[in-house]
Amino acid sequence: MQSRGRNRVLAGALAVGLLFSASGCATTRADPRDTGHGVAITVGAQDTLENRILAQLYGQVLAHHGYDIDYNEGVGDRASFIPALQSGIIDLIPDSTGALLYGADPGAFARSSGDVIEALPDALVPLKLHAFHPAEADDADAFVVTSEFSEANQVTSIGDLAYRERQVVIGAPVGFLDGRHGRTALLAVYQLSGYGTREIGGNATTALVSALLTGSVHVAVIPSTTPSIGLNGLVVLRDPKSLITAQNIVPVAGTAANRPDVRRLVDSVSAELTTDELRELNESGSGGDGPSPERVAKEWLSDKRLLD
Repeated sequence: MQSRGRNRVLAGALAVGLLFSASGCATTRADPRDTGHGVAITVGAQDTLENRILAQLYGQVLAHHGYDIDYNEGVGDRASFIPALQSGIIDLIPDSTGALLYGADPGAFARSSGDVIEALPDALVPLKLHAFHPAEADDADAFVVTSEFSEANQVTSIGDLAYRERQVVIGAPVGFLDGRHGRTALLAVYQLSGYGTREIGGNATTALVSALLTGSVHVAVIPSTTPSIGLNGLVVLRDPKSLITAQNIVPVAGTAANRPDVRRLVDSVSAELTTDELRELNESGSGGDGPSPERVAKEWLSDKRLLD
C-alpha cells in the first residue's frame, strides 16, 4: 500500500485531535517508566472486516511495545461490547464517534464531527468508559454518484441535488429513508423533496453500487469506506450542513486500558488513519482469497513505520 503525505495526514488528525483535547479527553503525557511489559490487554472487535482490521492495527502496535495482547472477535454489537468493556472481558475496541454517542445518550442531537467529539466525553462518564483521540477516518453513510453524473450535472454536494431533484432517483438500504438521515432530514437540511427513491435490501451495498453503475439510481447511500468507491471512481458528495452524523473512528477503553502509555501508542495509529486509508485497508482485505486482517494491518503499520 502506498504511503500518503504525512504532513497532510497529520494535519487532518491534529485538527480532530485538538477538538477532542478541548472536550476534556486530551492525551496524558506518557510516563517513561510505564511500559507495556507484563500488561495484558484484550482487544475486542465487532464481526465486520473493517472492525477486525482496526482491532489488529491497535493491538499490533501495543504488542510491538511489549503488551500481552489477546483478541476477542466475537464480542458482538455495541449492546454487547459496552458491558464487556465495563466488566473487563475486553479492554479496548474500535468504534465510531456518532454511533457511540447515540448509544450512550439516545437523546443526543450532535451531527458534525466537532460537535459529536465535544459531546462524547460527558456521555461516556456514566458508563465509566474512556474514548481516546478519534481518527480523521470517518465511516459514516455517504451519498455517492458516478463521476459522469457529477460532471454532467455539476453535482459535488448533497445540496446540489436540489437543481436536479425531479430527475434524480436516490437508492438507499431498506429503512434508511425513514430514519434519522432520510426524507425528513433531507427536506429540513437541504430542502430536497421532489426526488424518486428506491430501497434495496439484502446485500444492500453491493446491490446499490450495481444500481448506480447501471443507471437504475442516480445517487446511492453507502458506507464512506466501501472499497467500490475507489475501484469505480465514484464521487462522494460533500455534506457541508452535516446531514449525516459524523462517525470518526475512535478507540474506546475500559479502566485497565486507560493508561497514558496505551493512549500514546493507540493515538499514533489514529493520527495516520484517514477515510481514504481505511477504504484501501478494506479493499486489501476484501474478497474470499484476500489477506487476513492481521496481515493487512501489519503491512499498513510497517508502511507507516509504526512498528519501527
